[in-house]
Amino acid sequence: MQRRTRLGARIAKLLLPLALLACDPKEAVTPTAAAPVAGAPAIDPLEVEVETIRVARGSLQARVSVPGSIVARRVSRIGAEVRGRIEKVFVDEGDRVVAGDPLFQIDREPFEVNLRQAEAGLALAQSERKQIEADLRRVEELEKKAIASINERDRMRTNLAVAGAREAQAKEGVALARHNLEQTVITAPFSGSIAARLVDEGTTALVQPQTIVVVLHETAELEAEGRIPESQLAVVQIGDPALVHVEGQPQPIETVVASVGDTIDEATRTYSVRMHVPNADHRLKAGVFARIEIIPREERDALLVPRDSVRSEAGRTRVLVVREGRAEAVPVELGIASGDQAEVLSGIELGSEVIVGASARDIAPGMRVRVVPPERAKATP
Repeated sequence: MQRRTRLGARIAKLLLPLALLACDPKEAVTPTAAAPVAGAPAIDPLEVEVETIRVARGSLQARVSVPGSIVARRVSRIGAEVRGRIEKVFVDEGDRVVAGDPLFQIDREPFEVNLRQAEAGLALAQSERKQIEADLRRVEELEKKAIASINERDRMRTNLAVAGAREAQAKEGVALARHNLEQTVITAPFSGSIAARLVDEGTTALVQPQTIVVVLHETAELEAEGRIPESQLAVVQIGDPALVHVEGQPQPIETVVASVGDTIDEATRTYSVRMHVPNADHRLKAGVFARIEIIPREERDALLVPRDSVRSEAGRTRVLVVREGRAEAVPVELGIASGDQAEVLSGIELGSEVIVGASARDIAPGMRVRVVPPERAKATP
């Protein structure tokens, strides 16, 4: 009991000063807001501090970087022009050939026989023509002496014309037979490398459908091929400098744009570009991946915004501008981009105040904002 009495007395002593303060309003302590610094603007705790930049005009030279491939400049799938048994294939996959080198040979014997028959037919036609010429001269002499009739003379002249036509036909037959014989040895139409050997000796080569024997790639000079987005249609032109980056090559290959496609692929909304890639040492192989970097020669005078001010959502591109103290989302259409700058084609005007930095990514449209110098800018999640 005594311990409880002493504990109550101690509590009463502690509560007494608090009770006295509560009775005296002058001494009462109430929480108050910190007094603002003299001359400083009032701070709204609901506002987000942001950094902005005004849209201005400037020169822009974009580097267009796209994935691509190294491809053969020319590819020929070579078969036979005449039907026959393949007697010999002179090349194998990976072999290098120069223009005119033999690739494969078809059995020549049947074509040699055809040529001899055609030549014999030509000799016969020539003999017949010569005989009719002699007969015609004799009839013409007899016609002068009134021994032969005019009808006989005209008949002989007609026979001579027919014989001449047969001789011409026989000559064409000989030319065709000789051409077919020449086609039994197929040669390389250009210098390159054998990409594939598809048949072996003993195969019967057909003309329709054609039997492809070898595939030839031109490799002394290759091409880099890439596809450019439709949005950069007016950027890339023939003659623009380009760099071709190939894995394993210590330095990019310097070249220029050689061709620009005239049509847009409806599925990918891209168009093709090609550029020559020298390959005299044959170090590059057709089919390898490459990164193509095109440097347009023309600098464009354009409305520019920082790239970190642009946000893409649901397939739409927009920036945040400050209007009447709030962040407002404005859809924009972008052109080319280079480094940390992007061209604005439509959506905002010269002098518009665009939010940049982390705030452009983090804040939501409609939030109240206060523009501050860059060193004070901060984003509120």
